[in-house]
Amino acid sequence: MLLGAQANLKNISPLDYLYKSINCQFEAMNRDDIDSQFILRYIWASEPTIDIEQIFKIARPNEDERLRKRNLNNHYLLWHGTSICNLISILTRGLLVGSLVANATGSLFGKGIYTADVFKKSLGYCSGVKQNDNERCFMLLCEVALGNIKEVGASRVQTNDDDEEEEEDDDEAKDDDAVLDLKKYQSRKGVGRSIPDPKHTIVRNDGVQIPLGQLIDNKNYGGNYYGGLNHNEYIVYDESQVAIRYLVQFRR
Repeated sequence: MLLGAQANLKNISPLDYLYKSINCQFEAMNRDDIDSQFILRYIWASEPTIDIEQIFKIARPNEDERLRKRNLNNHYLLWHGTSICNLISILTRGLLVGSLVANATGSLFGKGIYTADVFKKSLGYCSGVKQNDNERCFMLLCEVALGNIKEVGASRVQTNDDDEEEEEDDDEAKDDDAVLDLKKYQSRKGVGRSIPDPKHTIVRNDGVQIPLGQLIDNKNYGGNYYGGLNHNEYIVYDESQVAIRYLVQFRR
């Protein structure tokens, strides 16, 4: 796509060429809009000093219809961090299961689309353009239809030091690490030790939930505090369960 922009440089500006090639609608949001304020609060709950430059509303062809046809409950706005090098591909094709991008960022719970309810968590997967003493990056905020969720406790998160023989004797570990039974569950949740305060999760008029609470210790965290996940991870294994809603441009 970038080569195409260069080849057509005399006929069309590179930005216009890329915009038409992506086939994705962008709308710059007013910072004072209620949706913008919710998103900023969502970000600053875990990263209060991050410099937000712009929030864009995103609409990709057929994603709304595809999401609606799944007819699943538990819709959340969740973060997905990415490299700026992958951004055009994601906006063009959507988030894909088992893509090279997904494989590069790890697959603790198998090949799927990974999202988080803490901006700071997804920030670790962002890389952007270095400018002077900071870096310009982008983060996706997606509507994810989680459906029935299979929670994976912190004690079931595998590390390279796990004893394979002990795992074989643990039926619960087998169940957690097995292929997800899609007749019962449509997503996995890796449970973290630090979570958004659920008392401050809001539900929009369209039923989508946004976890806006400040980070608190998870009282139901089952693992020790020196292993497992710092924050929740949500994984779906079907691309039709995800619709990209917003793109956040920021500096760090």
